[in-house]
Amino acid sequence: MKYKTLRCLRSVFLAALFVLSVAAPSLAQETRSGHEFDYYSDDTYTCLVGVYIYCSDGALTNWGSRTPYSIVSDSGC
Repeated sequence: MKYKTLRCLRSVFLAALFVLSVAAPSLAQETRSGHEFDYYSDDTYTCLVGVYIYCSDGALTNWGSRTPYSIVSDSGC
């Protein structure tokens, strides 16, 4: 019984962690302006797979896909 409870708690924890890892970056990006988000395929940051640029005037330029591997910089717009 104790083993099943631990497995259940672990599953709930992992599910919550996944939801936070997906939702939190999206929420942060939606509220930022004047920044460029460069997204890479993995943690080596060598293969660019997407770019999102948020300007302070509300303009948005993007292509590709979002991943957990990103570098944020000022967009200059």
